[in-house]
Amino acid sequence: MGLFRAIILLMVLVPGLTLFLYQKLPDPRYAYASVGIALLFILMIHRSRKDYRFLAKVSAIPTLTIFTEYLAFSIPFLALLVVSRQYLPILSYIVLLFPVCFIAPSSKNTRERTYSRFVKYIPPGMFEWQSGFRGSLLAITLLYAVGLAGIYRIWLAAVSVGLLMMTFLTFYAENESRQILCASEQSVGDFLKSKLFRHVGYWTIFLLPIFATALVHYEYAPYTLAAFAAVINLAVFAVLLKYAFYRPAASVGISQLIGAFAGLCTIILPLSVVVFVTNIILFFKAKQNLTYYLDAYR
Repeated sequence: MGLFRAIILLMVLVPGLTLFLYQKLPDPRYAYASVGIALLFILMIHRSRKDYRFLAKVSAIPTLTIFTEYLAFSIPFLALLVVSRQYLPILSYIVLLFPVCFIAPSSKNTRERTYSRFVKYIPPGMFEWQSGFRGSLLAITLLYAVGLAGIYRIWLAAVSVGLLMMTFLTFYAENESRQILCASEQSVGDFLKSKLFRHVGYWTIFLLPIFATALVHYEYAPYTLAAFAAVINLAVFAVLLKYAFYRPAASVGISQLIGAFAGLCTIILPLSVVVFVTNIILFFKAKQNLTYYLDAYR
């Protein structure tokens, strides 16, 4: 996800998640639900590992090595369970974690075949989404399911949208080649309008079911609608930021830093106004930057 975006996630999500678990884990229902979610995340990570063959060669018992690694990363979570005196969920977590380590990670070809069945429904012009979903389909599916559960608890929708939002930003971390950029043979203005209309439109449709379920909690309706507008505003930002710092087939470090800051501003809802003002600046910067590459079609 990029160093800066990872730092922002750690700064914002980890303290909030720790506080939430500290308050909820004394209830056995939340304890077992947290164990299940934690195991699902580890399974997602495990199935995508690329070092499995390497570990099989350098370790006498690769399964034990992987189990020890996952257990070490789980220490903070297990510590919260200990503080909450949820000893049976701890035992359940450890017992169920061990079989996960015996599951062989899926090969690259298998993942490509599986994900290709889905991404073929994404329009060809939205190659950022095709690449993003191909790399994060399992995580996006899980987060989306959590978001739909917001019909029961609105905080589930908030967490889901926040993580989906940060995942969405990663779709635009890599720039396409100049040949792809110029393939549409559009002027700078037409290109940006077409890009914004399509990508922001799909992002809006994609999130509508989650926000619709969240509106069931009518007492939070003003905040839900404000959050929806802020997230759409961030989608505009993501597209404009990419082309404001566009370089053919390159990843620009400064854009990742600015993107992480914009994500933080969107999470802190009142600061999303900063993102809106920035969008106006980025629009003119993107037009100026793309003029060099699309000059022939002005």
